[in-house]
Amino acid sequence: MHAGSLSLDAFLSRRSAERRLARLTHDVGLPEGRGLEFGAASKPTPLPEGLRVTYLDHAVDAAAVHPDAVQADYAWSGSTSLAERIGRTDYDFAIAVHAAHRVPNLLGWFRGIHAVLRPGGVLNLSLPDRRYTSDVSRRESTIAELVEADLLAYEQPSPRQIFAHTYETRTVDPAAVWEGTDVSQARRLFAESALPLAHARAAEALASKHHAACHCWVFTPLSFLTVIEEATRLGRFPFVFNQIAGADPGGHEFFVSMRRDVQEDEQVLRPMQEGSIQYLRAILDRQRRIAELVARD
Repeated sequence: MHAGSLSLDAFLSRRSAERRLARLTHDVGLPEGRGLEFGAASKPTPLPEGLRVTYLDHAVDAAAVHPDAVQADYAWSGSTSLAERIGRTDYDFAIAVHAAHRVPNLLGWFRGIHAVLRPGGVLNLSLPDRRYTSDVSRRESTIAELVEADLLAYEQPSPRQIFAHTYETRTVDPAAVWEGTDVSQARRLFAESALPLAHARAAEALASKHHAACHCWVFTPLSFLTVIEEATRLGRFPFVFNQIAGADPGGHEFFVSMRRDVQEDEQVLRPMQEGSIQYLRAILDRQRRIAELVARD
């Protein structure tokens, strides 16, 4: 485990001034605790020295291209048992900054993390909002796609995921989107070569079983809630939501906090899960209506 890099006072001061850090550390207990961080690379979340962190990625050398990156302590892609991989199930928190959308089997990944958190432990994550990123022209991920990845226990991104990411990626400036620029016709990142390049990358990954980095999943806050609600009804998602926060003006990511509830009885847990989703959806709907009204003025 690695100790946090900040004094407690410095961390509290920084968290009070940075809404992003506050969201990523929502409900993380202080002054001491054990946690996990996924895909930290060269930008690990700044934490106080009383918190000890284990780093994970799809490979221990996944961030080798960044000379100042933290090296992962464990490799884990999401479809096998995380508890068996790391050997303990008493973590207080987990943080994933722009990591979940790159996981081939998202539902398996969630269940694996849930299994290593203590009751009451939290998972805080940020995800790109499709509307403000290079995924702007991609359709949002569906429950059918998540279930397929789960049933087939994807260890690497599938040919479809790689193809879609390569072919449909656009050149987008989040700030321009917020200023009202129409990005529906934004140019493809790989221009005329996008189609053959997408096919070549998908075929190469299938043949080599190589973990090709790509955006496997595409969401907005509301679409994320929808597919997770469906996964919950299937019994494939174990967390209870704490909160969800949309992208700040000018930003491109939304934030989700969820917990391993102390309640384990499915008859009691399921209504809590569904109730939290319905409550957060109502908040997002209200925020959307307010934004539309403001835009008309």
